Amino acid sequence: MGAALRMSQTLAVEGTQAGIQKAVDALQAWSDRGRLSDAARRRLVTALDQILSNVVRHGLAERPGLIEVTVSREGDVPKAEVADDAGPFNPLLAAPPDTTSPLEARQPGGLGIALVRALTDAMEYERRDDRNRLIMT
Repeated sequence: MGAALRMSQTLAVEGTQAGIQKAVDALQAWSDRGRLSDAARRRLVTALDQILSNVVRHGLAERPGLIEVTVSREGDVPKAEVADDAGPFNPLLAAPPDTTSPLEARQPGGLGIALVRALTDAMEYERRDDRNRLIMT
């Protein structure tokens, strides 16, 4: 496989809103260099933004932490891996949100994970070395 068909970048960002923006900006630049299609770029950026927001808001919950983001591409397939040291959380086990009940009767949460599921072709999760690792393809 030629170098033009395989490329990756890893970035560690603080678990803050500024860190999320830094990761999204880096992903935009990476996707420009890799000539990702606009549709693939939008899907990947939105999915990454949702996952990072969940880690910062719920996983780290106001405590300091670093999030490692790796984006890669093999051929036309982009992939993003997010690793964090928040408490164990497997988003693949999260129940789908209730979108049929009246809004005031619904439990908050779950829409971001549902959106990521819709935007990605595959997701894998593992807990290794006291870190969550989520891979989105």
